[in-house]
Amino acid sequence: MSANLNPSEQPNIHVLLIEDNLAEARLLQEILKDTVSGQFSLSHVKRLGEAITQLNTTSFDVALLDLTLPDSDGLASLDVLIRNAPSLPIVVLTSTNDDALALNAVRHGAQDYLVKRQVNLDILVRSVRYAIERKQAAEALREVNETLEIRVRERTADLATANESLCQEIESRESIQKRLGLAQQAGKIGTFEWDLVTDRVTWSIELEALYGLAAGSFENSQDKWLATIYPEDRPNVVTALTTSRQLKQGLDLEFRIQAPDASIHWIAVKSSIFLDRTDNPTRTIGIHMDITEKKQLEQQFLRAQRLESLGTLASGIAHDLNNVLTPILSVAQLLPLRLPDIDDRTQNLIKILESSARRGADLIKQILAFAQGIEGKRVCIQPHHLLADIHKIVRQTLPKSIEIELELAPDLWSVLGDMTQLHQVLMNLCVNARDAMPQGGILCIQAKNISIDETFVRVHLDASIGNYVVITVSDTGTGIQPQLLHRIFDPFFTTKDIGKGTGLGLSAVMGITKSHGGFLDVQSQVVGGASRNENRGTQIHVYIPACNAPIPPDEDEPEPPSGRQQLILVVDDEIAISGLIKTILETYNYQVLTANDGAEAIAVYSQHRQNIDGVLIDMMMPVMDGLTTVNALRQIEPNLPVAAMSGLNSLESVAQAERFGCRHFVSKPFTTSDLLQTLADCMPPRSIEHQS
Repeated sequence: MSANLNPSEQPNIHVLLIEDNLAEARLLQEILKDTVSGQFSLSHVKRLGEAITQLNTTSFDVALLDLTLPDSDGLASLDVLIRNAPSLPIVVLTSTNDDALALNAVRHGAQDYLVKRQVNLDILVRSVRYAIERKQAAEALREVNETLEIRVRERTADLATANESLCQEIESRESIQKRLGLAQQAGKIGTFEWDLVTDRVTWSIELEALYGLAAGSFENSQDKWLATIYPEDRPNVVTALTTSRQLKQGLDLEFRIQAPDASIHWIAVKSSIFLDRTDNPTRTIGIHMDITEKKQLEQQFLRAQRLESLGTLASGIAHDLNNVLTPILSVAQLLPLRLPDIDDRTQNLIKILESSARRGADLIKQILAFAQGIEGKRVCIQPHHLLADIHKIVRQTLPKSIEIELELAPDLWSVLGDMTQLHQVLMNLCVNARDAMPQGGILCIQAKNISIDETFVRVHLDASIGNYVVITVSDTGTGIQPQLLHRIFDPFFTTKDIGKGTGLGLSAVMGITKSHGGFLDVQSQVVGGASRNENRGTQIHVYIPACNAPIPPDEDEPEPPSGRQQLILVVDDEIAISGLIKTILETYNYQVLTANDGAEAIAVYSQHRQNIDGVLIDMMMPVMDGLTTVNALRQIEPNLPVAAMSGLNSLESVAQAERFGCRHFVSKPFTTSDLLQTLADCMPPRSIEHQS
């Protein structure tokens, strides 16, 4: 670059010359004088220390540095100067043309170098300007780099913040997904998406788990899923899938499936269908939900309703059956009195007749107690009688291919329980044993005494220390799979085919046994082609606490109390029953008037008011029932002794009779002794004296 420049265009350049050789310094000054006036100003120092002092007080545009100085030498001088003035452009002055030294100087931070003997105006001015421009470019680059580094650091920080936020968002979404998965598992819900264009289905892991299958078992297809649906329900499901596409409506289905463990579950499907812009269905998204418990509750509710209806029906039937049994039982008891000379065979037949009538009456009471939910009376029971009765029933009712064995310890303790409920427990177990032996086998009923100690209790958590009678019902049937043993007492759980079992039998067995303070123990071995005589199959042990109170010995029935010629008004709409009661009472020294409805009873009483000592009246009669009739009779004679009788023996019937002053009640069918004792309790002593 030419040194002759317009001063208005070029600012003054302040040069710091660091040179100990005065001749060399003057030479450079002379050279710079030849430039345009005022373009350069030169300050000269001989030592490096002086230069640093100058730099602390004065600003320079460029420095000319001799590498040989009194207080410094070589590249060390350059290093010190750069350290004290890092932004100052430096041109190194050398006495020799040493390229290696010049190159090292530039590497150490000098912008240029000059050989003193070769310096002229153009070279010096160009070198100075080059040094300044290069230094400025380097400084600009450094500032740009610093700015860039700052921006990079800021951007890196922003990216780190964004990355951290993204990680948090990912963690949050994963947490939500996990919670959703847990919620679906807890709620027994799974999701699916059906692409109606490709017919590809995406099933969630939770959905396949509802079917008892591993993830991926359905393989994105409908066919594998349809194969799990119960055969009877599958056609309806296929029809619903087709209809959903045709009508462009979501699914709303309920159907049964058969899980890998052979259990039956109910599944509900609900979904929404999505259409494209041309109103064509493209996909369906929805859920599958296990509603087995809901269905079980519905079935339980329906059973409860049916049971309630059965209770109402049973009450009506029981009344009629008791009216039928009443004359049979009464006649069976009257015949020996009327025919004292009959032979032993005929007497035995009459006893069979009476026993059958009594059993029929007990059976009706059991049906009513079960249908109406009446808690039976707990008494000390001798298991021998109960098990002998069970043995007789199962021997008569089970198939001939099943051999029945009864093994009872001779000294069985008595147990405190409800005969009807324990009868139900054992019959349920026997029926289950029968179902486990479709090809025949051995059903064995055993009973023995056992004293449970601490060792036994540690193994059987439901047991308590004490004396028990253990009744075992065992079979040589197919056995129970080990994985199902813990579920057999669950309500509604059954391994039987649809329509062949409710799943309530063993649940009732468990409930009744626990209500008696007992517990159950089950042992089973699955039979695979074994002989029926092998000791395999299922054994269910029923532990019932022993009763400490002794059972009173059977006593002969006392002679029924006879009357003293009291006049009794018998009111019953059944002519046969009223006539039979008349015969019984007359046989036992009573006088009897009869009436067959409420109106007739009032008329008869009004006619014989002064002579009638008491009334025996049926509670359930057409037109005017017993309670209405009693109320009318009490209007005539407030203190009239009244005994009620009914074929419906319920707590409500007895309580209702008592509210109308009928404190004495006899249920049909009654024995002669029951009838006479009720009348004896009802008749006050003054009535007896009145007739005597």
